[in-house]
Amino acid sequence: MKTLTMYLFAFLLLNCSSASTQVKTLVPGKEIESPMSEGARHTYQVALKSGQFVHVTVEQIGIDLVISVLDPNGEKIDEVDGPTGTQGTENVMIEAKTSGNYQLEIYPHKIEGDEEPLVKGKYKVQIEELLSASEYKERLETNRARRQTTIQWLKDNAVPLKGVEAEQGFEDMQPLKQIIGDARLVALGEATHGTREFFQLKHRMLEFLVTEMEFNIFAIEATMPEGFDVNEYVLTGKGDPEKALAGIYFWTWDTEEVLEMIRWMRRYNADPNHTKKVKFYGYDMTYGTRALKVLENYLNKVDRKVAAVLNENASLSLIKSPYKWDFADISKEEMSKTLQVIASTIKDLDANSGKYIAQTGEKDWKVARLHANILSQYIQSNIPSGSAIRDSSMAANIHWIMEHEGPDAKIVIWAHNGHVNTRKNWMGQFLREMYGKDMVVFGFAFNQGSFQAIWISFGSSRGLRPFHVKPLPEESLDATLGATGLPYAAFDLRRLPETGYVAEWFAKPRKTRYIGAVFNPQAASSYAEDVQVTELYDVLLFVDETTAARPNPGGTRSKPRILTSPKNLNFESSEPGVIPEGWSAHKYRLANFDFIVETSTELPQQGKKCVKISRKFGKHYGETYALLLQRLDATSYRGKRIKLRAAVRTELEGSGNDAYLWLKVNKRGRDTQSLLFKDNMKDRPIKTSEWRFFEITGEVSDEAQWIDFGIALTGEGSAWFDSFSLQIVEP
Repeated sequence: MKTLTMYLFAFLLLNCSSASTQVKTLVPGKEIESPMSEGARHTYQVALKSGQFVHVTVEQIGIDLVISVLDPNGEKIDEVDGPTGTQGTENVMIEAKTSGNYQLEIYPHKIEGDEEPLVKGKYKVQIEELLSASEYKERLETNRARRQTTIQWLKDNAVPLKGVEAEQGFEDMQPLKQIIGDARLVALGEATHGTREFFQLKHRMLEFLVTEMEFNIFAIEATMPEGFDVNEYVLTGKGDPEKALAGIYFWTWDTEEVLEMIRWMRRYNADPNHTKKVKFYGYDMTYGTRALKVLENYLNKVDRKVAAVLNENASLSLIKSPYKWDFADISKEEMSKTLQVIASTIKDLDANSGKYIAQTGEKDWKVARLHANILSQYIQSNIPSGSAIRDSSMAANIHWIMEHEGPDAKIVIWAHNGHVNTRKNWMGQFLREMYGKDMVVFGFAFNQGSFQAIWISFGSSRGLRPFHVKPLPEESLDATLGATGLPYAAFDLRRLPETGYVAEWFAKPRKTRYIGAVFNPQAASSYAEDVQVTELYDVLLFVDETTAARPNPGGTRSKPRILTSPKNLNFESSEPGVIPEGWSAHKYRLANFDFIVETSTELPQQGKKCVKISRKFGKHYGETYALLLQRLDATSYRGKRIKLRAAVRTELEGSGNDAYLWLKVNKRGRDTQSLLFKDNMKDRPIKTSEWRFFEITGEVSDEAQWIDFGIALTGEGSAWFDSFSLQIVEP
């Protein structure tokens, strides 16, 4: 009787559960198609005996899905959410450790705190393959035996390297001469934007190529106009290399490793025995302010009429101040008109080249012409078009460098694996079309270890920090390279056999890590892609275990501390000469760009103290601005109207030297924070020699999660701020 009662209870429980979750059974040969909407959760089960293997595919049609895998005890053993987005197939592999029903829970991908509506779609799920325990055991044994063949080939054909640090000789690197041959372009990728050993190995490769193979140009994935500042130091020793490196804006390169490489380039050039000097270039176009300034300065010398056309364009007037520029505020039509203005300017430069060159010389004309083209690329790359403008433009700029430096130029290119690879519409593909076998592409891979990246989680940034990852599954490319036991090595993929298992192994897509500047440890598996590596690179450089790159002080990144209420709005609780208490500013970054943010006792509007932002007149690195801010929890302000008010006085003269108040209301979005309200006074910059009050009023949405407010200074001069208030006001 007791047994029967327990059976009936279990039967009722199972039926109640089935009614609510509607568990469906997967069987071989039967595809199930189902719609999926926000909040839904579909459950499937497959009966497996211990030792069996099943491969289930979930084809996503218009919706991004997550698949959780539960064992017969209800314990989650896997979660599948590849980088396929809303279209593509998720692959679920289950190796049965025990007998019973394994469940797949399928539900829409949703980030905590993301209140945006999800796209409704559908999916198709089916068993792709089901193997018995004996069949699966036989497959594993066969695959492992065949994999050993691949591992042995890699061992036999590797170029082992004794280390990644530069200035330790080149005996181990001599085989690379045959691999590189007569190529004039060597492209060096990286599997992450934050790995110390990758950066060090690139430095060592540059040292080898310059010293042993007569390469004379280094070019990096960074803004081209500001790159000339680094080159001035490399060639002449003039300037500050740390500030010049910060001035190319990419925190990813603002590290000890890259700075040491730049200093090595200077040491090499300073040696009188090295008559062929090595030069530094950027080739990216992700910032437009310096390009516009260089172009305008040139045109003001040679043709004020043409310069006036640029000055009259409203969109270009925004670019002059890096603080004002925001593509979201400019329509596609306005940007198209701006491109026409730039195209007309380029036409004038070409048509009048003889006259202009007579006034300034050919070198200055070429520099102006280059910056006009970079300005055009910058705007085109920010018009949503689905095309590969940035990568094609970077390839075009590298081609310009090679043409500019002449037929004897040989260049080392630094970028992410994603840019150097030769897939369609990536930089490497455009360069391959231009240079063919004159280019050798080195992809980078690692087995396990650390790297630095911005932690993106739940739709917001958690700042720059190191992460650690374990090896990928043994059939992956990275783990297979690791199985060779070589700590550092190069593998020439062009020497792979044309037939046999090694050829078959490399002909199939294999997982390799693909990490950029951001990372989410809760979705670590999505940062490994299935790629056919022989279609991407000529050679692989491999590091078995890595550590995180070491940022320079100016290359660190953090998020502001979130306050529950405004703090120190009159600056009275701060010591003079330092950043005011309760406020956030990146003092090392400010120092690199020659800004000073400090509590001041110079004629405050009230009380004894105010805050001062200043920058002396003269040459500076980069085109940027100074910010001082507070970040507040928006909870108590939701659904209300707020007013930011502050007193300001300035000592500012000339175009581009301006002070601003600013106010932003944010929420978490699907991939990053989303603006709900923003006013940075870009259309009404402050220049007043006497204390005056200024206000910004805005709505705080019910979705708001934090409020940012503060002050900014662009250009040169001084501005004082005092008597802040942030109040709730009546509608």
